[in-house]
Amino acid sequence: MHLAHYDSKTNREQTLLEHGSTVSTLCKTYGEAIGCPHLAELCGLIHDAGKAKQEFQAYLLSGDRHLRGKINHSSAGARYIFEKYGKCADVYQVCTAQLISLAVCSHHSGLIDCIDTNGLDRFHSRLYPDKDIGYDESITNFGVECTTAEDLDVLFHKAAGETRQIIEPILQRQDINQEKPLYFALFARYFLSCVIDADRYDTYCFDAGLPTRDPDYELETTWQELADNLEQYLSTEMRKDREIDRLRAEISETCRQAAAYPGGIYRLCVPTGGGKTLASLRYALQHAILHKKHRIIYAIPFTTIIDQNADVIRESLKKDRVILEHHSNLIQEPEDTGLAEPDEGDRHSLLTERWDVPIILTTTVQLLNTLFLGKTQSVRRMHNLANSIIILDEVQTIPIKCLDMFNAALNFLAEVCGATIILCTATQPGSNVGVPVRCSPPENLVPDYEEIFGKFRRTTICDARIPGGYSASALADSVLEKRQANTSILVVMNTKKAARNLYAALKRRYPTCSLHYLSTALCPAHRRVKLGQLNEDLKARKPVICVSTQLIEAGIDISFNCVIRSLAGLDSIAQAAGRCNRHGEDACRDVFIVNSSEENLSRLPEIRKGQLHTERVLREYAENPAQFDHDLLSPKALARYYLYHYEVQKREMQYPVSRKNSGFVTDVTLFDLLSLNRTGVTAYANRFGHRPGYPFCQAFASSGSQFAVIDQDTVSVLVPFGRGKEIIEELAKTPHLPATVELLKEAQQYSVNLFKNEVQSLDNGIYPIGDTGVLALADIYYSREYGITPLTDNEPVLF
Repeated sequence: MHLAHYDSKTNREQTLLEHGSTVSTLCKTYGEAIGCPHLAELCGLIHDAGKAKQEFQAYLLSGDRHLRGKINHSSAGARYIFEKYGKCADVYQVCTAQLISLAVCSHHSGLIDCIDTNGLDRFHSRLYPDKDIGYDESITNFGVECTTAEDLDVLFHKAAGETRQIIEPILQRQDINQEKPLYFALFARYFLSCVIDADRYDTYCFDAGLPTRDPDYELETTWQELADNLEQYLSTEMRKDREIDRLRAEISETCRQAAAYPGGIYRLCVPTGGGKTLASLRYALQHAILHKKHRIIYAIPFTTIIDQNADVIRESLKKDRVILEHHSNLIQEPEDTGLAEPDEGDRHSLLTERWDVPIILTTTVQLLNTLFLGKTQSVRRMHNLANSIIILDEVQTIPIKCLDMFNAALNFLAEVCGATIILCTATQPGSNVGVPVRCSPPENLVPDYEEIFGKFRRTTICDARIPGGYSASALADSVLEKRQANTSILVVMNTKKAARNLYAALKRRYPTCSLHYLSTALCPAHRRVKLGQLNEDLKARKPVICVSTQLIEAGIDISFNCVIRSLAGLDSIAQAAGRCNRHGEDACRDVFIVNSSEENLSRLPEIRKGQLHTERVLREYAENPAQFDHDLLSPKALARYYLYHYEVQKREMQYPVSRKNSGFVTDVTLFDLLSLNRTGVTAYANRFGHRPGYPFCQAFASSGSQFAVIDQDTVSVLVPFGRGKEIIEELAKTPHLPATVELLKEAQQYSVNLFKNEVQSLDNGIYPIGDTGVLALADIYYSREYGITPLTDNEPVLF
């Protein structure tokens, strides 16, 4: 019998039959979520057929690490399926053959290009590489030991029927012509996700000596228990004595009742301070009970923090083991090494996050990466979006360049994958350009937004900009002047450097004040400590000044007498205003807009564009405030801001990539690479005189390599704060795999994302922890006051 895995330390073996059977069973379960169990099962069954050859068996038993990833074992199964079924007359069988072939040949690399931007046929090259792959030997042995051609044929025709059930209705629709090819790209990515997750999970279980079983959370019982706990929390822990509490309770109850609506896409537009975190959670739990959903995924903006939302959700649900916080990918995936199977045999790949728990708290970066990034650890999670409830908090913060792809993906998840999606926002963005999100009726879970907004009005926006902008010193003087009329002040800056400079200036001027600093240079556990201290000072009514980057603008239930916001998009200013007089402690309080002379936004184009559109609204407001109901944060003012914001940037919505920055032969958009791939297909036709003969011609790998939610790559680093130092030490001892997985989950609380220039500024302060794939920070580079230090003078971002 040929082996799939071998443990040289214990001489334990896993046969190819055992591995293929387990992976195909897992894949079948994952495929059932979208009505394609046999298609996913066949992908899993044949994914490792290329291991059934002497060359791979010799490598496996030798333990020669120099050969890791160099022996191609993913092309054989892919080639077998496409040779047998990829040339027939039935278009759905051809689609099925290519879907399976793509999932199999890409399961160690991420989806390959079918046709690259130069017009080269990379799909054919992968099935027929220059180096001999032992194809005949592998397929013969696989057929003898694992399955028969007849059984494969039966399974394939069932799979083709499932493909038809998905693809035919999409092809017949006239309202999604622009999106159809991208739907097919996401369909292909879904099956790769099934294979990657099932393969890695079974391999992990073998290495750990555990039976391969997905966790059983007894969802029906779990959802009811969590819903009961939340109702108990709302009835006993939430204040009810203020008018604003009554309004929040009304919104929450409306959401609970709306859970009866069928799955689809809905909007939850609630003013800041309206209690949408718990209201949306209440909706989600009730909807999960009524519609038998698999999980709840709560995604918040990458510029803010999960910490406090996570604490509130944990406190209200009282069942910690069913909740995962996923801030960042701690495990660094290797760059393209030119290997046949880049992550084959890589211990790191077994440890990447799966999103297999009932409730996941994450960021929009991780969600977008799950949908579009080329790296296998991101692809792995995608299938767990099916039949889920996805709550997108502050959805208006999705980067403009990602909008069309993201909106199309949301439509795909709702219409093909059975997901229910809630678009949460306090500022009700409206965009009539690009790919629309197709909401279900009634579009708004809570009606009468403008009426509700008026009831929540508790701040006045004051334009306090000056010619040339404030220096840190001048802004510190202005803050201290406002201290005379305000016990507590929050100042929100656009960059970490500007925030630190202001904090230092205030510290010199007012050493007796309770002064606080927050930024994402602090790990989540450290931020929790600082937020706890800040809340204690606010409750004690001490004189408080907090200087923060924009991370404080969403997901933080905190209230100041006065807020000062460095000029940004009007939506960001509205979010900052939500931290002022949050609970209606006073009739009305002031929020000041200021401009800084020390913020370098050259690498933050989204913020700079937001500033320009806000400045335009400010000018119009100064000329005629009545048109905005004498309120800079009125629905009318925000609607005008979004009109400018989207219209001016409508050409940016399909993720343009320039030839200069990508190395492609021409300027492209990622939307096109994932749909029609006009550049590649045209180049192919010019080269060969005809179009490619495949239903899928997308440049998957080219798109995946260029995709980045934030324009610069980030690296996640584990820091030596508190328990983080112990986790670093424990990981260095290379513990048993299950222990490593638990440590990595815990390590999320002690990680910080750094940009490459920030990494460079730390000299040799970052080092790998053994063979875990995790990076750690040396002690001397972590400050109790500022978090990771030093920062360079030209840092690109300061969130």
